[in-house]
Amino acid sequence: MKPINTFDVVVIGAGMAGITAAARLRSAGWSVCVLEKSHNPGGRMATRDKPEGCWDHGAQYFTAKSVEFRAQVQQWLAEGSVAQWKSPIAVWDGEQLSASRSRERFIGMPRMKSPLLDMAEGLHIVYNALVTQITHRTDDWIIEAANSIWCAHCVIIALPAPQTRALLPTGSEAHSVANSVEMEPCLALMMQASKPLGLPFAAAFVNEGILGWIAHNNRKPGRAAGEHYLLHATGEWSRQHLDASPEWVQSAMLAEFNRLLAHWLPGNKIPGVYPRYFHRWRFAKASSSAAHLKSVWPELGLALAGDWLGDGRIEAAYCSGLAAANALLNESVSVSASVTDTRPNIRTTEDKAPF
Repeated sequence: MKPINTFDVVVIGAGMAGITAAARLRSAGWSVCVLEKSHNPGGRMATRDKPEGCWDHGAQYFTAKSVEFRAQVQQWLAEGSVAQWKSPIAVWDGEQLSASRSRERFIGMPRMKSPLLDMAEGLHIVYNALVTQITHRTDDWIIEAANSIWCAHCVIIALPAPQTRALLPTGSEAHSVANSVEMEPCLALMMQASKPLGLPFAAAFVNEGILGWIAHNNRKPGRAAGEHYLLHATGEWSRQHLDASPEWVQSAMLAEFNRLLAHWLPGNKIPGVYPRYFHRWRFAKASSSAAHLKSVWPELGLALAGDWLGDGRIEAAYCSGLAAANALLNESVSVSASVTDTRPNIRTTEDKAPF
């Protein structure tokens, strides 16, 4: 018999959306368990740390527009887990480089997931817990993973849309919502140059060819000096070659990078650039927004969260996690009031990069 663990809410997924929801509910006094299939939190707020150096190989930065997220970012800035990235970022249209639109861009310090780790402190998170099935029974949810079973009054699924719909019963409204959103992959190549390249920018949006984004990782605040570069392929090219051999993909992406270097550094001897690591992001960004779709069913104790419910960015993940938690909290308050209150009830395109 597998052990049963009982909580007020189980959150599936320890990325920005899941951790935000869990932290909000814990602050309200709920018992919370977060289940994460990987060995650490963060999702696409990822940094690859190796002896040769480190690369932010998922989300490259984030912006803050909403009142809620700007307040959170200000707190992170004060705590030192986030810094503003002020280095020059260019746009390449196939003929010339130009400066990107001026905007506030933020990064985690010293790694992209640093602010998320601060939010996760004190949370009960179970790692290497791949959820295989969830079942709604009367007033509770049964959540099954390889070695355990969890029981909770509420469940929040904070996963990419394809992984979310795999856990939901076909024909349910929640399944239809997740099924209506397709997500694009992104192939990421981490490289190291033998000598400084001398590029006139820290990063660039590439609006032609097979690459969508190029970044000199060491020109971000809090990163060590060095010549570590990150390439993201476009969503279309990544989809076409998602299952190609890593060797072939790396060769093609490196050849494209060298072609661009010849444009940007004409007449210069280009130092050697060598592939170090490769990563497939199978669910990098939603191809269309689902912001208008229903994502919370308070009467069932079910909520969905993730950047795919917004514009695909870190802020959207944060806001969706907060909205999911608040909706469940509001339903809980409403139910409590109905139980204790005996009075009559009177009703009244520049940004083409995948991340």
